[in-house]
Amino acid sequence: MPKVTDEYRELKRREIADAALRAFNRKGFRAASMADIIAESGVSAGAIYGSFRNKADIVHAVAATTVNERILAGEEFLGRDPLPTPGEVVGIMMRGVSVAVEKTDILVQLWGEAVTDPDLRVITQEIMDRIDDLYRRYLTRWYSQTRELPEAEAAELAVRFAPVLVSLSQGFIIQSAIRENFDGEAYLIAAAELFPL
Repeated sequence: MPKVTDEYRELKRREIADAALRAFNRKGFRAASMADIIAESGVSAGAIYGSFRNKADIVHAVAATTVNERILAGEEFLGRDPLPTPGEVVGIMMRGVSVAVEKTDILVQLWGEAVTDPDLRVITQEIMDRIDDLYRRYLTRWYSQTRELPEAEAAELAVRFAPVLVSLSQGFIIQSAIRENFDGEAYLIAAAELFPL
């Protein structure tokens, strides 16, 4: 019997996570069962449980993949010269999230579940921490370049204002999930006009 490579296992995990995201988008986070994920993926229950322990484990993989893609996009804008404005950065991130998850209400559902589910709270906290870290690193460079501040002062300002960028991002996600006539582009343009800080 041929040996299964790590690359093959990772590819299968990604395929299952992508199928889970489709099931979550179709049925909602809470309503999508492991049976729905199995049906959507087209693989056996044994294959799924060989890759993931439970639904929370799959959610973690979906979230990690989505966040990793956004962090990589963020690393790209960290290298731009000149740097985009903070509002433009929120726009870059949110347009990418909208494409990656298709329906942002999945994220709002995840946050709601995280309030009472300790496993999901850990996942959600990890995601928010990584995004906050990306915004802090970006803002440190932004303040260093635009205000010509020493790095320590720039970093101090970045710690204060990174949560504001996180909140702008979350506000975009919540409104796009709940408000039928939400104009996401107008929101992102307005966010860009709020800065520089």
